[in-house]
Amino acid sequence: MDRQRFEKLAKKQAQPQPPRGAATPQSSRLYRLVAFFTQMQLGYLLRDTKHSKLAVRIFVFIEGLAALAIISTAAFLAKLPLLFPPLGPSAFILFRTPLSRAAAPRSVFLAHNMAMVIGIVMLNLFAFLYPEADLHGSDALNWPRIFALSLAMGFTSLGMIMFNCAHPPAAATTLIAAMGYFSTPLQIAALPVAVALLLLQAFIFNRLLGGLPFPVWTFDPKAAREYPDLAGLGDQKTGHWEQIAGKVFQRRRK
Repeated sequence: MDRQRFEKLAKKQAQPQPPRGAATPQSSRLYRLVAFFTQMQLGYLLRDTKHSKLAVRIFVFIEGLAALAIISTAAFLAKLPLLFPPLGPSAFILFRTPLSRAAAPRSVFLAHNMAMVIGIVMLNLFAFLYPEADLHGSDALNWPRIFALSLAMGFTSLGMIMFNCAHPPAAATTLIAAMGYFSTPLQIAALPVAVALLLLQAFIFNRLLGGLPFPVWTFDPKAAREYPDLAGLGDQKTGHWEQIAGKVFQRRRK
């Protein structure tokens, strides 16, 4: 044992040491700046169980505020209809549970666009079948509109299940589409752009600035297991009495 320690010490001393006072990478300003921002990332702060909940709350507040502010500013400057009510709950999911299946970019993008298409199809179908209802020119609630809204919601729910892209805020997208919100080609084209812009912000905030394994496209179950709270799975730790009950159950099985 002493011989091994002696050999390790000898190898360490044999390695060339930088002269005293010489600059090292760790002493540079860039290194200290990178180290500081790394310690401020959410992925790093979550390791500190004492302040993890506070870090998540601050992170969600800043991200949600910045995301909608950026989209609103872009809509104002570009004079484009980029603001849609379903983007609010989508932003909350993307920043509160960014590692959940509902927050995967594939789920968000496909669900919103599919919901919009289904809502528009149902609106135009019943407007064609019942022209006297004036579904495009009036927002009055009548039986044809009720049928359009109900079928749009049903087909959207079915589509999200079939294509494995469940994203709850998309249900609001299909409702506003069936109510005639997307009345111009510009509004129809603006929704995918707005969703893509929101996803780009989620990628920058969660992955680049937050240090989290936010997926590029599809859901990552490994990342969800690593950060269960950010995947909407809650606290996965087993309580004391649950551990005892589990041990008793295992003994009885034996």
